[in-house]
Amino acid sequence: MIIAVKKQQVTDIFVYKWRYFFGYIVLVLLYIGAVVTSALYAPGGLTQSEIDAIKTTNDLSFSIDGLAVANLPFHALQLVFFKLFGVSLLTIKAPAILLSIISSIAIFFLLKRWFKPSVAILSMLVMITTAQFLFIGQSSTPAILYVFYAALILLFATLTLQKAKITWLWRMLLAITAAASLLTPYFWYINLGLLFVALLHPHPRYYLISRKYRRRWLIPFLLFCLATGAVAYLCLKSDTLRSSLLGFGALNFNITSNLKVLFYSYLRIEPSVVDGQITPIMDFSALILIFLGLAKSFQKRASARSSMIWSWLFLALILIIFDPQLTAIIIVPLFILLAVGIETLMNEWYKLFPKNPYARGTGLVFISALIIVMVLGGSFRYVDGYQHYPLAAREFNSDLSLLKKKLSADKEAALLVSEAELPIYKALIKHNAKNLHIVDSIPSGMHQPLYISRAARQNAPKASLKKLYLSSILVNSWSENGDRFYLYTSSEK
Repeated sequence: MIIAVKKQQVTDIFVYKWRYFFGYIVLVLLYIGAVVTSALYAPGGLTQSEIDAIKTTNDLSFSIDGLAVANLPFHALQLVFFKLFGVSLLTIKAPAILLSIISSIAIFFLLKRWFKPSVAILSMLVMITTAQFLFIGQSSTPAILYVFYAALILLFATLTLQKAKITWLWRMLLAITAAASLLTPYFWYINLGLLFVALLHPHPRYYLISRKYRRRWLIPFLLFCLATGAVAYLCLKSDTLRSSLLGFGALNFNITSNLKVLFYSYLRIEPSVVDGQITPIMDFSALILIFLGLAKSFQKRASARSSMIWSWLFLALILIIFDPQLTAIIIVPLFILLAVGIETLMNEWYKLFPKNPYARGTGLVFISALIIVMVLGGSFRYVDGYQHYPLAAREFNSDLSLLKKKLSADKEAALLVSEAELPIYKALIKHNAKNLHIVDSIPSGMHQPLYISRAARQNAPKASLKKLYLSSILVNSWSENGDRFYLYTSSEK
């Protein structure tokens, strides 16, 4: 009796069956590791913009005036981290890290909805190792909210239009996200623009206003109106909030200067530093793929996907021309175009060899090799740049970690810092170092150690310093200006 043995196919192998699932897990772990490492070690410090953001967090309170601040969700989340875990470099950056992880997952599921899994994975590999995304993901400023809201709005809108399972939930989340985004400057303009485009396109328009779907939008619409009403009430109570959200006062109408900044940010080969970020902020190979995706999406501009991309891109371009610091608002459409470029590259190769599996496989290997080179090159450039490029290193303040190592848990101490540094140490005293207190000048009689920051010491009266005894100097690893704190005690000791 002859027993036929079935030959094992590639598709029967366990690893092959679960290849995409394993790929997704690796992507998530890779990004979490990359963004936490970049926060703690490269650059491993705080820019002045991050320090200024802490001031807003310090001023939060459960009152109308205390809550009437732009980017409230970000600052509230930062305050929660401070209260739960104290103030440290990691907890200061934790809100941005958390929001960037959620954003990357949302972008991935968005790409997975719009593209094949292989295209989504390759695109995400490039995205999570791009200098701009890593920098914003670790930068403790509300800039991450532009990526966060853009990713969620596009994802929930896609799930709603594609009638995914539990569509009612995606409609509700879309309404809540769109309403919450109104607390971030300029998002009222983005939301109005996207709604206008959706009403122009036949497919979204039918799903929004046709009689068949009107009742399904009733509860999401009421939720949106309720949340929008709360934002409007805060704006009526606070002129500052209203001005911040409208954003007209922050616009710069010197177009020539703005275009120069954008040129430095994206196209200038020679590295420089703009707002603490090393430029160019995107790899040139990624830009080539983006331009390829731009051309392809223009060919299919009538589709709902292309109209959504082009609408967001057009609205964002108008904004960054008048405010070049808003490059975060254009990140999501750029990475979608990157995915379109990768998809186009693969499809064009497959068209050359429609029936040759070996040639198709070879093309996939070459494209994967290109992506790996982009990933490794981008990662190494990011780490080396922020650790060793002097112009960038000087933009980041790592004094908080230095001081915390020196402070004793049971000894009283005084601290004198400059006005620009003050928000960090106010937060530290409020949530951590109860035995530390801030002074605004050198006290006449000293009964406890006095730490004076380098910036504050430069403006301190020389005569007052001479009366004190310099006990030690706290230094960091910088070759210049490495003397960060001076520890003084009474001259009698």
